[in-house]
Amino acid sequence: MGICSTGVLSSPVFEKTEAWGYLWVLLIRGVGWTTWVFLQVAILKYSNNSVGCSTKGYEMLWNATMNRTQTEDEANVFEIDCTGEVSFMGKMMTPSTAIPFTTSIGVLAVALISPIFGAVIDRTSKRKLWTFVSLGVFIFVNALQIFTTPDNWVLMLALQNFLARLGFALHVACVAAYCTEIAEGEQEIIALQSAGRIAETGAMVGTLFTTIIGSTVMGFGKDVGSTATFSQAFATVISIPIFFYAMVRFEERPALNKTEGSIFTAGFKQLFNTGYLLYKENTYVLQYLFGLAFCDGGNSNVFVLFPIYAMLQNGLENPAVFTGLAMIVCIPGALLTKKIATKIGIRRQLGNILFSNSVICALLAGAIYQDGNFLGVLLVALGFGLTIGGTYPMQKGMYMRLIPAGQEVEYQGLYNFFSLLLQTLPLTWFVYCEDENVGGENSMRIGMLGLVLFFFIAFLLMSLFMNEQAAVAKVEATLYKRVRGTGIVGTGKQVAPI
Repeated sequence: MGICSTGVLSSPVFEKTEAWGYLWVLLIRGVGWTTWVFLQVAILKYSNNSVGCSTKGYEMLWNATMNRTQTEDEANVFEIDCTGEVSFMGKMMTPSTAIPFTTSIGVLAVALISPIFGAVIDRTSKRKLWTFVSLGVFIFVNALQIFTTPDNWVLMLALQNFLARLGFALHVACVAAYCTEIAEGEQEIIALQSAGRIAETGAMVGTLFTTIIGSTVMGFGKDVGSTATFSQAFATVISIPIFFYAMVRFEERPALNKTEGSIFTAGFKQLFNTGYLLYKENTYVLQYLFGLAFCDGGNSNVFVLFPIYAMLQNGLENPAVFTGLAMIVCIPGALLTKKIATKIGIRRQLGNILFSNSVICALLAGAIYQDGNFLGVLLVALGFGLTIGGTYPMQKGMYMRLIPAGQEVEYQGLYNFFSLLLQTLPLTWFVYCEDENVGGENSMRIGMLGLVLFFFIAFLLMSLFMNEQAAVAKVEATLYKRVRGTGIVGTGKQVAPI
């Protein structure tokens, strides 16, 4: 592959084969995440219909023979709040609360596994194997979602929230270690992460348009179930060849830490020692991990709660369109962020983005709540796209600068633990507000305020109160361990170990 002479690909980092492999991997992740948007809308509709509700959460009347006497449009006009409930883990809940609740349980399970996995992987020379095994699990479960129906939506929701989420989290942990070995210096880090965000978002946009156009051509119309099936089928067909294309562009890495005896025992010991040392000697990195967890918890919940809020609070029939618009705007957001960060640095630009996210969430909850507020939701989607498009490269860029050599996957596992654990809080708060009707008709608006708090805490920890120099100083003493790739395929360039 040639290197662009100008723009984001002009950095020397793209003379290394593994940098291109990283971009191809992100294409798969972008495709996979986009299909989740359509799947979430389909499952929300299936769950509502299973208890006799319309998509917007209004009850549909039944006659004595248990046949519906109203269409969904008629039920939406009648607007009687749905009282139908479904059983999840012994608790009866409405569909709008059951889906976030299930997501929270899945997130907690993955959070407990990630740190242990990371500490073990740092001690094995099979990091490449686990990088692609975990990615393969993610692809496989997405492929299973082709067969999601109104009869099995509970099972498919569980598979997506547990197995696919686990595969994705473990894959991210493995790839994080490669990133630290591919990019050298702040400018290469910014270039790699910005290009990665553009590649991932480009895959999202391509999947979005392919799904919309394909489902329209095939005559699905407003059938969100068929649209979701088409999207999952497309993701499977496109992801499998990319999977193998990316795999040959990654090199295997030796274990950077010697281990005597069982790597599992050594992994547990190292995890305990790392936690102790972070608390005693490297509080700045611990602070950043917490801030990163709040940041990522807020980002992920935007794409979980925004469609639910737009559908049920604003009465918009298919909020996936607005989520897709936010994805499209992520591309100029990433480009703009790269340009600004090159001048003012990663930490300051990250602070700008996080503060902006907090303000946008506050505007959504405070001012955009009327039924049918198309323009308001549109503006929020544009705002989310611009800021979240730049969040990922900046937060990952900071992460790469602060992680000691030889502990990359372990630290990513710790970050996953904090992030996924905290990630449940906005979901739980939203579910509680909706389930207990906190604030009456304003319950969803109050529930969305959890995102405001998350982004603001991330801003305080990762920017305003962050001593970047002190944190980086702790890492520099370990950099001699880091192994650089030799470039076994294509335009790879040998880089001597530090």
